[in-house]
Amino acid sequence: MGETRTATTADREGIVVCGLGRPRRLAWDGIHDIRCVAVPPRRRWGPDTITYAYRTDGRRVPLLCVDDEELPALEPELAFLRALLLRQRSAGWAPDPRAEPRIARQNAREEAWDRWFDGWRSYVLIFGVAAVLIAGIVLTTWLGRPA
Repeated sequence: MGETRTATTADREGIVVCGLGRPRRLAWDGIHDIRCVAVPPRRRWGPDTITYAYRTDGRRVPLLCVDDEELPALEPELAFLRALLLRQRSAGWAPDPRAEPRIARQNAREEAWDRWFDGWRSYVLIFGVAAVLIAGIVLTTWLGRPA
């Protein structure tokens, strides 16, 4: 069985993201922007900062291996990709005015999900501790009874 290779490459036509599935090609004219996003500490089991290519419809595509774990000097790489994006777009390219509001809505949904998950995580922890305490009381009472 071959090993899985993840990578992000750029060429004249666009960016190619190779992950677990088929390679995904993003044409330069189909990319609205390229941005780094800080990963919240509660979800941090990998890199602290990851990079996304935002399509012209506002959806984002993670650029695999373009993060602070793989690239210690992430800012120069991001600057290079952005300069390449500006240079490779066609002369008549214009941003979709709906892209930024879509990106903002997506970020707001993700933040709301994180807040919701954090709130429920507290309840699950409290329920777990209460269940252990109740089980301990029941077991202690049951074991302490005379036969």
